[in-house]
Amino acid sequence: MATLETWVGFGSAMAGVGLLWSRMPEHVHEEARYIISSMVPMVMSYFNPYEQITVSEYGEERFRRNKMFDAVSTYLRSVCLGSASKLKAELGNNIRDDPLVILDENQEVVDCLDGARMWWRLCPKASKNTGSTIISMFPGDTDEPRCYRLVFHKRHRQLVLKTYLPGVIRRWRELTAKDRQRLLFTNHSKQGESMWTSVPYNPPATFDMLAMDHAKKVEIMDDLRAFQKAKKYHTKVGKAWKRGYLLHGPPGTGKTTMIGSMANFLDYDVYDLDLTSIKDNAELRKLFLDTTDKSIIVIEDIDAIEVELTTKRKGKKTANGDQVDNHPVLVEVSHKNDEKSKVTLSGLLSFVDGLWSACGSERVFVFTTNHVDRLDPALIRPGRMDKHIEMSYCRLDAFKVLAKSYLDITEHSLFGEIGRLLDETDTTPADVADNLMPRGKRNGEISRLIDEIDGAPADMAGNLMLRCKRKRDADERLAGLVETLKKAKMESATPPMDTIEEEDNKEEQT
Repeated sequence: MATLETWVGFGSAMAGVGLLWSRMPEHVHEEARYIISSMVPMVMSYFNPYEQITVSEYGEERFRRNKMFDAVSTYLRSVCLGSASKLKAELGNNIRDDPLVILDENQEVVDCLDGARMWWRLCPKASKNTGSTIISMFPGDTDEPRCYRLVFHKRHRQLVLKTYLPGVIRRWRELTAKDRQRLLFTNHSKQGESMWTSVPYNPPATFDMLAMDHAKKVEIMDDLRAFQKAKKYHTKVGKAWKRGYLLHGPPGTGKTTMIGSMANFLDYDVYDLDLTSIKDNAELRKLFLDTTDKSIIVIEDIDAIEVELTTKRKGKKTANGDQVDNHPVLVEVSHKNDEKSKVTLSGLLSFVDGLWSACGSERVFVFTTNHVDRLDPALIRPGRMDKHIEMSYCRLDAFKVLAKSYLDITEHSLFGEIGRLLDETDTTPADVADNLMPRGKRNGEISRLIDEIDGAPADMAGNLMLRCKRKRDADERLAGLVETLKKAKMESATPPMDTIEEEDNKEEQT
C-alpha cells in the first residue's frame, strides 16, 4: 500500500512539474535545454575512464600546417605499422626508391609505454555540420582537416603529456635527421587554396663547378658560412635570422645554377614561389608560414614572372609635379579565367622583411632578375636584399672552370686566344658551355679509331681510346669556340642595318 502511495505521489509531482514547465516562457525552455545539454558531456566524462587528444593536420583556420601531425605520422610509420591491417602505399618520383607505406584512414593501432596502452586512429576529413555559419579566410574551406586521435586511460595522463608525446617528437627528429632528403617545393592552387607540393631535389651544381670569378665565389661562400653561424648575433641585435640575395644579370649567366649551388652548400630545402598562383596577401602569408626553417625561398625573374609588376605608385600629384603615395603598389596576376588576383608590394615586403618575416629562422631569400633597374628600390634595399650579386658575362677564370668540367683539362694552347676573345665580347657562360658540349662524331674518325683499337691489347686499347677521344674532343670543341667568339666579335663590331639606314636618312635630310 505504501509503495502504491509513493508512486501516486511521484506521478502527481511529475504532473505538477509538467504543468509548471508548460506555463514557463519559451526562453526559459531554451536556457534549460542548454544547461542540460552542456551538463550531459560533463557527466559522461566523469564516468568515462578514457581521455582523448586530437592532433589536427592544420591549426586554427587552417592557416598553418601542424608539425605535430607530421611528427605523429613519421613516428607511427616507424613503430606501429606491424599491427595495422589497413595500409596505404605511395611511390615518389624516383622509381628506384622503395614505396612509402603509411597508415590508411580510420585505421587504429596500439602503442605501449611502461605498461600503458595508447590507441591511435587517423580520422579522415569531415564536413563541418555545425548548423551555423563558418567564417573562413579561404574559400572552399568547408571541411575539417584530417587528424590523429590519441585515446588513453585517465590514470596515464601525466605519462602521456610529460613522457610519451615528447618521446614521439624526439623520435621524429631522429628519423628526420637520418632520412634527410633535400626537397624542392612549388606552390599551386587546389580547390581555391594555395599549398606546397614537393619533389626530391638533388641539384648537380656546386660552387666548384660554378662559372664565375674565383674570388667572388669565395666571398659568397664565406658570407653563407657567416650566416649559418650568426644565430646569436641576430638575437643580440634584434633581427630575424634571415638573409636576402639578389642575383641579377643577363640570361644565361648562371643565376639558377647559383641557387642550386647554395642549396648544396647549405643543405637547405628550396621553395620556388610562383606569384601567378597566389590570389592575395593572405595566401602569401599562409604559404610563408608553411615553409620550414633552414630553407631557401626563391622568386625567379621577379621583373617578368608573367605578372604586371606596377612600380608606379598610384597617387595625386602636387603642384611641383611630385607624386604623393596614397595607394599600395599592386602585382596584378592574370589567370586563365581572366580573373586578376592582387598581391600588394607591401604584402611582398612584409613577407621578406616585415612582421611576418620573424615567423621562422635561418631562412634565405633569393630574388633573380634580368633587369635590376625595373625593380622597386624598396624591394631590393639593404635589409631585404642584403647582398647584390652580379652574374656577369664569361671571362677567362669562369671559362677555365667550364673547361675543367666539360673537357677535364686545365691548360691548352688556345686558352690565351679564348681569354682575349672573351674580354672583347659579351658571351654568357651558357653560350660557352654549349660550345663545349659533346658533338656527333664523323664516321671516318670513328672507323680510324676502331682500326687503331682493334690491333691493341685490351688494357692498352682502353687507354688509347680514352686518350685519343679526350684530345680530339678538346681540340675540336675549343677550336669551335674560337670560331664562335670570332663571329660574335665581328657581329658586335658591325652596326645593325637599321642603324645604318637611320644614319643615311639623317645625312640626306641635312
